[in-house]
Amino acid sequence: MHLLPSSGLFMAQWRWAFSYTFGFVLTAKKAGKIMRVFFMALWLVSAGLSGCSTIGDWFASSPKEVEILPEEELYERAKEKLDKGQYTRAIELYQALETRYPFGRWGPQALLDLAYAYYKQGETESALTTIDRFVKLHPNHERLDYAYYLRGLINYRRGMGVVERFFPIDLTKRDMGPARDAYKDFVALLEKFPNSEYAEDARKRKIFLFNAMAAHELHVADFYMRRGAYLAAATRAGRIVKEYSSTPSVPFALKLMEKAYTILELDNLAADAARVYTINYGESPPQKEEKEKTLLGWIFWLFRWD
Repeated sequence: MHLLPSSGLFMAQWRWAFSYTFGFVLTAKKAGKIMRVFFMALWLVSAGLSGCSTIGDWFASSPKEVEILPEEELYERAKEKLDKGQYTRAIELYQALETRYPFGRWGPQALLDLAYAYYKQGETESALTTIDRFVKLHPNHERLDYAYYLRGLINYRRGMGVVERFFPIDLTKRDMGPARDAYKDFVALLEKFPNSEYAEDARKRKIFLFNAMAAHELHVADFYMRRGAYLAAATRAGRIVKEYSSTPSVPFALKLMEKAYTILELDNLAADAARVYTINYGESPPQKEEKEKTLLGWIFWLFRWD
């Protein structure tokens, strides 16, 4: 674990937190909002003070020169930094290893480790480029299953910003392109390596992503519905029923179809949607699943402004 690099920066953070908090106190009208801002400032400072090596990497000066070492020793040093979470230094060492020993014994594993270091550092595009290079150069490698698994993880994170990584934002309301790419990666892993040690986790992630893509389609259909584009809403909902038939979004899609077709006075289609719903889900309306708040969920609730 590393503290921030200087006491001056520490004091600057506390001065910033103090002025930021009480500047809002002067203008806030509700006591609840005042307390939320106050605790948010304290939380931001404490998060900065308790940061691990990644925060230390942010304040690193310039890249350190990599000394000339034998291949195995250079790999061991890079792996040591990776295991300690010192991703910036690990990346420098892996890059030096790849440059100096491009056809060496540790080349393939170094590429995998480098992709993982980029992934943990949040450099998803570099991670994706590296893992694609591994797949292209080593199509028969014994760890190809891990490469597909890691690419799925990288693609999923590619759709997240800083806020989405630390707060329970509903990602199904965002662009689902990276999630679809991740889904394809996990599907490919399960098809090519059904007995892989990563298969079980990939299967769970595949189901999660499939449900998320269906939920995204439902958000789009609901958006059309609220805008009065009833035919577009019904069409999008029908797509959920057809392409995502095993997901929790289906009952909501059927109800939306029934409502949209009723407004459009397409009574036969509305009746069909109602009939399919009743056969599969009974007479009760669909219920949204309430998720229990995590620690971050409670923090997010505390900082809300509504």
